[in-house]
Amino acid sequence: MKTSAAQRYSLVVSALGVVFGDIGTSPLYAFQVALEASAERTPDAPLDVASLIIWSLLAIVTCKYVLLVMRADYKGEGGIFALLALLGGKDPPSRRLRLPFFMLLLMFGAALLYGDGVITPAISVLSAVEGLEDFAPQLAVFVLPITLAILLVLFAVQRFGTGPLGALFGGIMLLWFVALGLGGLVQILQAPEVLAALHPMRALGAVAHGGLRSAFLLGGVVLAVTGVEALYADMGHFGRQAISRAWHCIVLPCLILNYLGLAAIAIRHPGASHEGSLFFQMAPQGIATLLLVVLATLATIIASQALISGVFSLTAQARDLGLLPRFLVCHTSSAQRGQVYLPVINWHLAAGCLLLVISFRSSGNLAAAYGLAVTTTMVITSIAFGLVVVRVWHYPPWVGGSVTAILLCLELPFFLSSLLKFVNGGWFPIAVASALMALMLTWHKGRALIRAQMLSSPCSAQALQAELSSSSIPRVPGTCVIITSNPEPRYAIARCFEWARRCGCLREKVILLSLVGSAESQIAMEERLEVAPLGSSLWHIIAYHGYMQDPNAPKILTEAGKKIGCATENNDTFFVLPREMIVEYVGTEMPIWQRKLFGALSRNMSYAPNYFFIPCTQMVYFTWMLKA
Repeated sequence: MKTSAAQRYSLVVSALGVVFGDIGTSPLYAFQVALEASAERTPDAPLDVASLIIWSLLAIVTCKYVLLVMRADYKGEGGIFALLALLGGKDPPSRRLRLPFFMLLLMFGAALLYGDGVITPAISVLSAVEGLEDFAPQLAVFVLPITLAILLVLFAVQRFGTGPLGALFGGIMLLWFVALGLGGLVQILQAPEVLAALHPMRALGAVAHGGLRSAFLLGGVVLAVTGVEALYADMGHFGRQAISRAWHCIVLPCLILNYLGLAAIAIRHPGASHEGSLFFQMAPQGIATLLLVVLATLATIIASQALISGVFSLTAQARDLGLLPRFLVCHTSSAQRGQVYLPVINWHLAAGCLLLVISFRSSGNLAAAYGLAVTTTMVITSIAFGLVVVRVWHYPPWVGGSVTAILLCLELPFFLSSLLKFVNGGWFPIAVASALMALMLTWHKGRALIRAQMLSSPCSAQALQAELSSSSIPRVPGTCVIITSNPEPRYAIARCFEWARRCGCLREKVILLSLVGSAESQIAMEERLEVAPLGSSLWHIIAYHGYMQDPNAPKILTEAGKKIGCATENNDTFFVLPREMIVEYVGTEMPIWQRKLFGALSRNMSYAPNYFFIPCTQMVYFTWMLKA
């Protein structure tokens, strides 16, 4: 469906408010951190830093992500789990017990973004509020309380969805980027010699002549591209075209002007970086500085949205891939499937951000923990993209290898420089990623073991019909509905066998109901149902539902009853929802700590009886207990 010019403009502005906040607020701290880390504080050092930042933006953000990687989408979704879904093909990771190395690598890359999602809101908001110290030093005592309050409000409004938030934030971010561009242009006019930073040989020379000391410089420069992985992860919220237009037409030109302007200030006032925030010196002292602090604070609040919404998207994708338990996912838009809100993840992120601010207490301290997670994920994305080029797009291996080699040549220097931050705080996102990786591997392995045992029993419709026709299973009046989320009947049949064995009897009518989610927002009821008779008084019903529709099981059953020719809406109908749990395991695949962790995850995953609109008096849970 074609979109109008007004709709395209609206998407571009909304993308500014959600996708580009992190990259857009990097001038607050990236240039100054890189300048202070410069190997030699020569008069040309500001030009070297500006050149490195500008060409890093062009090479990594424009060439790699906007032009290349964002073409690798999975049903419109972006992010590292989209690459995993593409490479998984017809054999998704949830069906394998032993995962190949590239899947483990992608899972770890995705897990790293969770650590970055905790750091980004903390450092972004804190760096802006610290501008109060430049306006009035006596306000320094209020920096931490104001930061904590802002973060708390930010996470509280997430439930409204990224669509409304993007519309609200987009106008503010448009004003922010205009301020960045105009502020930088004013400074450039006073020191036009900074335009020399646009030459690529200056960036190459800064690295080549710096020796090993250039690693510290690159460790600061990389702060200018943090948020680029969130840009890819947020693609499902607004689409590739809107993000590309916003980057090329608004974000990139304004950032280039601002970084050149910061270099101009550093050239004209060599000691300016030691007198406070270099960024806030772009505005005249007085009320203009306060206005810039307010605008910067609003922009950094919005910047945090990019990582938060990216984490929401990644979690929903991981759940769909069977790598995380079934968290409650609230879809907030019927136009974009990727706009989701996860309450549990939201408040865990909020707690992590607040603890970080209290622990590190300044943006300078947090900068030491920032960057390692992003650069590691960038390297992993480059490797995975090369595999997509060969395995999914079917280009020759030399093409995929060449693309990967070029991308790694750009990113490995940043990755190696970020390793220097590990001891001073870089360990934090690694620790968060390791913990999440343990959760994903445990959940995947437990589910795979249960699935293997479940399918080891007879799973054919003929075997089930023969069992039901025999006199060994007594039949009682009524209807039994066994609910699954898999469209293949063998999963429901296996659960039916287990239910019959557990109870010793079955109702006269047995319905295997598969409630399957769809990539569409709405599906008409007459198009949702697929009914297949498996035998006498035995049916398999597949009911598809759009991501904005509730899977109302009683209503679906009423419609299905019209197709199968019998009434199913009465008090003698009850619904069976299986719950899997490992109660005894004597193998060596799963150590005791994983069994305990899997049990805790199983007990606390979201089952939400109201989600299926089933009366509590007609719902039965039974635990599928693995003994192997």
